[in-house]
Amino acid sequence: MHMAFFVIVLAAAGAEEKLAPAAEETRRMHQMVLIPAGEFLMGTSPEETESLAKQYGVHPTHFLTESPQRKVDVEAFAMDRFPVTNAQYKRFVDATGHRPPLYWEGRNFPDGMADHPVVWVNWHDADAYARWVGLRLPTEAEWEKAARGTDGRQYPWGNQWQPEAVRLEEPLQPRAQLLTHPVGAYSAGASVYGVLDLCGNVAEWTSTTSQAPDPERQWAWYVIKGAGLPLREKYNYRCAARNFSAHTSRMHPWLGFRCAGPAQLGKPAEALPPLQAKAGPIPAVEGPRTELMGKEPIRVEGIQGAHFAQIFVPAFPEGHFGMNVPEQVQAEDLALGWSMPHEGIRWTKQENGTAEYTCRFPGKAELRVRLEPGADVVVLRLELKNLTDKPWRRVFTNTCLNNHPSPYFVDPERVRSFVWTDDGPTSMLRMPIAPRSGEPLHGGWGVAAPNQKAPAGGPLIRYPFLFVRSRDGQWIVAHTTGEGTGVGSNAHYSCLHANPAWPEIPPGQSRSVVSRLYFLRRGPEDLLVRWKKDFGK
Repeated sequence: MHMAFFVIVLAAAGAEEKLAPAAEETRRMHQMVLIPAGEFLMGTSPEETESLAKQYGVHPTHFLTESPQRKVDVEAFAMDRFPVTNAQYKRFVDATGHRPPLYWEGRNFPDGMADHPVVWVNWHDADAYARWVGLRLPTEAEWEKAARGTDGRQYPWGNQWQPEAVRLEEPLQPRAQLLTHPVGAYSAGASVYGVLDLCGNVAEWTSTTSQAPDPERQWAWYVIKGAGLPLREKYNYRCAARNFSAHTSRMHPWLGFRCAGPAQLGKPAEALPPLQAKAGPIPAVEGPRTELMGKEPIRVEGIQGAHFAQIFVPAFPEGHFGMNVPEQVQAEDLALGWSMPHEGIRWTKQENGTAEYTCRFPGKAELRVRLEPGADVVVLRLELKNLTDKPWRRVFTNTCLNNHPSPYFVDPERVRSFVWTDDGPTSMLRMPIAPRSGEPLHGGWGVAAPNQKAPAGGPLIRYPFLFVRSRDGQWIVAHTTGEGTGVGSNAHYSCLHANPAWPEIPPGQSRSVVSRLYFLRRGPEDLLVRWKKDFGK
């Protein structure tokens, strides 16, 4: 009886879903490292948080998502030695018909990038690939142990920064898909277990949720670990860094994944093939087309059926800017979320380039949106009509200017992102952030009243605008409003929110507010002068 029980348990433990031949062959391409069972030190202590904040001039709240520091016991498992490559992912795409990444040419990856990490994959893409090859995404704890070992080290390679362990270069305007390098090219970056590219090639999806999933809204958020370009701050390359978490639909040119699996699939690093990859130079690219600014108009294109627009600025041909217009609409005791019944959105375009739409929430509201492009500014007009029999108080709209499609301005670390306090232009890194479920690097600050102080490092700002400087420091993109209640930013999306102050809206009446998006080849003081002039301050 005991022998029969043992055989049944052994069979169950070794049971594995049979893979298709293509998946089986692809899994054999994975070099998997054995990570032994046992405790390790995960997270960051309060003392280390204070030290990091002082060393890098960052507000301590930026490290709160890494707390508390604790000992975590992890069972033995196998971890990919490298992130999943384009060549491996192509086998999956060819065998299953899965959607290829955006930067591929049809169903083929660009020439010379077979051994680069696959990027522009969302969580569902990564999870589908992992399941196809009979593996899974690692948990946050597994990823951190594979990077950190059992000695609590700062970086995968040790406690001291090693320039040869990672590439920190910043071309002025990168073509994002060319920022990756062949997996295993930086052998000095290996962890104690021999896992490579944990920091410095791509950031990576995990299977750990950062908030409880919402099946009704089909929302789920997952933790992202590791650091990929364009991250440059050394503290983001620490094993404990919890740089981002993101909605399952998010995709980025610096975001990939690797797989984990049963311990028996792993080998000690010394038993795996020697490294041969070498990193090549980053290709030279064009900078901004300064001569086009003012000679060709800014172009605005609404996305039919969606409260979303794209802004194309002639000076920055390598990308564009995204705009949720608006992202949220609500009033006291009245929510007007986009999940509520509303008429379809149909954008129209006028001869002068203005893009607009009108949308009705039956029995509740009518919303009109206008985007009027100029030479270096886009004027945003929002108009709300109250269709109820009660006055609307505490009206709120949230409009998001998204910089991540523009490689010259994307700033997921917030090193070039600023608000304006009583101390003048103030880096967002010096401002407190309030980690929210699913969005750990969200920062939001209220606009001070005339009798309130708004020093750097506090919860308030002086003027209702925020801006990002270009990589070369010569340009500014700003989201502004005349009278505002607050501003906000999510580092993951490198986005800028400026929330206008709305008046009360009586039943049957309309009210409107104006915001301006500036694209200026000037400095912060010039932005302040322009803002005061345009809004009559």
